[in-house]
Amino acid sequence: MMPIVFTSQFSRSILGYKNGMRSYEFSLELSAPRTETIYRGDARYIVVESEQGPKLQLPAGNFREYVDADGIHGRFRVRIDAANRIVSLERL
Repeated sequence: MMPIVFTSQFSRSILGYKNGMRSYEFSLELSAPRTETIYRGDARYIVVESEQGPKLQLPAGNFREYVDADGIHGRFRVRIDAANRIVSLERL
């Protein structure tokens, strides 16, 4: 099974590094039908382009708590440690 990949629009800004952690912000706008694949677990990853520039491949399951009847909409911040593990994902 191939991963299902979604992308998002972005704008530029700068966030600093702290204790080996990196923070990235991005906006995500996914309709309810596209979000269904995440909620069911069919999508493995969501690829977003952060406001800081890099593209991030994030496990789709991390977004399940942000799914509502309209899909997933909002601006998010992900914090990643030095080993590239997600420390936190929050809607801003």
